[in-house]
Amino acid sequence: MSLASAILTATGYRLGGGITISATSDPSQATCLQWLNEIALWITGICAEQGSDLGRTIGTITTIAADISAASKASPCSITATAHGLISSGTCEVLVKDVSGMTELNDTEYTATYVSTNAVTLGIDSSSYTAYTSGGYVTKRKYSDLAANIYVPAQEAWIVDDHQRKPILLCDESCLTEYDPVEAVEPSEYYIDGANNVCFPSYPDDVYTIKIPYWQMPTALTEITDTVPFLGLMDNVFIEALTWRAQNRDEYDTTMELKWQSFLLDRVRNAIAMRKRTKTKVGL
Repeated sequence: MSLASAILTATGYRLGGGITISATSDPSQATCLQWLNEIALWITGICAEQGSDLGRTIGTITTIAADISAASKASPCSITATAHGLISSGTCEVLVKDVSGMTELNDTEYTATYVSTNAVTLGIDSSSYTAYTSGGYVTKRKYSDLAANIYVPAQEAWIVDDHQRKPILLCDESCLTEYDPVEAVEPSEYYIDGANNVCFPSYPDDVYTIKIPYWQMPTALTEITDTVPFLGLMDNVFIEALTWRAQNRDEYDTTMELKWQSFLLDRVRNAIAMRKRTKTKVGL
């Protein structure tokens, strides 16, 4: 893995006269770091398009189906679910299922408001409802755990279930029309919404550990001591692309921009292709 400083030094050698890229040079360190961040984002997108393992990681979502132990006859109705994990502040969409006694709560979506680690309110007046007796659970279908990291999700995720992996396929929000909005089932599809949340078309009916491969949003480079992504495998691409940017920094022709993008696409695809073709042979 290379530091940003090494990429800047190599780029300086390639520029006319072999300049030292510094805080006061033209281009400056700050400008070059900004370009490196742009290049990293482009490379990540190309890796995702090509289905490469580069830039890809696996995240974990644990779905929530918190057992209800009490529900108040009040406005607003408050439900108790020990260590519910639904939210730590603010609100979220939830579904209540299988309550006995106060059955009026069942099979309805609510906007839950955080009260404590053990309670939320549902935003309704339950004063006239039947008294709660037992059972039930509250679940949610949108999870923000990976929202800050996902750039491109993989086409397939899976549920970890003892000795097998049950596939979950990527869909888009249009799949919501195919699902009952108050159904609770084992997830079979997922999508990413506009806020980058991992969402399930139906509410999960239990606690599931779900593994989601995705191409990760590159960590922004802000200092020359920061590590450039892709484990050093794309260092030459970074150097070439940064040199091109620096040499043409005063060009504002869109044709030049398209050439740079085409150049980057070609170099990254070649690097990915070489990695896929690599075969290791041990012995004579």
